[in-house]
Amino acid sequence: MIYQTLLERCPHIPTVGMGNDAWLEKRREGIGGSDAGAIMGMSAYGSPLTVYLQKKNLDPKSKTSRAARRGKILEPMIRAETAKDFPELDIEPLPAMLADPEHPFMLANIDGVIFAKAPVEIRWQAIEGLGGHEIKSAKTDFGWGEDEIPDAYYAQVQHYMKVTGLPWFVVSAYILDDESLNHYVICRNEEFIARLVATETCFWEDYIKTDTMPAPMGIDNEDDMITGMFEGAKQTITLGDRERELCAEYVLAGKEIKELEGRKKEIAITIKEAIVNSGEKNPDELKAQARAGDYSISWSRFNRHSVDSDALKRDGLYEKYAKVSESGRFTITEKKGA
Repeated sequence: MIYQTLLERCPHIPTVGMGNDAWLEKRREGIGGSDAGAIMGMSAYGSPLTVYLQKKNLDPKSKTSRAARRGKILEPMIRAETAKDFPELDIEPLPAMLADPEHPFMLANIDGVIFAKAPVEIRWQAIEGLGGHEIKSAKTDFGWGEDEIPDAYYAQVQHYMKVTGLPWFVVSAYILDDESLNHYVICRNEEFIARLVATETCFWEDYIKTDTMPAPMGIDNEDDMITGMFEGAKQTITLGDRERELCAEYVLAGKEIKELEGRKKEIAITIKEAIVNSGEKNPDELKAQARAGDYSISWSRFNRHSVDSDALKRDGLYEKYAKVSESGRFTITEKKGA
């Protein structure tokens, strides 16, 4: 077992035979690699608030995502294909959850380890000795460059290197849309790790241990999770001065957005008018292209098909085929004369 060194260095618990619910419960006891990017503000899908809600088990719709389930299914295949791409490497899964010896709340569920007996070059980067292996699958190559990986995954493997003490990780990414498998070497970044440890420590001490919700960052997942906690109230709730000030800011922002949308529409009409009056007309074309200095303008017409719900109701078919989905409405209005 080439991962024996890690088991000797880090406190750990075996994950072989551990059910998904038990695994999720253990993850709530600390900060994992997939939490690192959200806590550092480097994820488009997570934030300190979403991580807090997950750790406190306050998200009523909490479950393993479809992407995570897909990744678990594809993981053995991607590991096997990586071994085929680099037969000179020893690659093994790691059946344990590790904890950092210095910061026990920092946890690591790494996909595996890699051992290179001699230097092996991957994407212009040589690796040797013992390192980590992180396996990813994605629908598209968005965020994956020639020599870079998405920011959240960079934070994830740096977190893992802090916990394990490993000097490098190979990230193997399988892109579904073109069925390509790409490998990236990410080396240990001590400066980044120092910031990561400081940020995760503050998060753990200031929020998790004190049961204090972090401020939101305004991402969709925050709204989804908070909305999922909503159950209604029998009587009017009285909020404090802080919320009153936020309401005033919300109403002002709405007014400014409305004014800007009006100005945006006014500009669009003015430019459309200029195109119409340009004299360049062709009734057989449904699209016009224009330029104004460094700006490109495209204007087109197209037909949009929609279902006539009134006709379906008259024919008695609407209820049969209607799809019910839950939605909500949130408004803040200012008292007249205030």
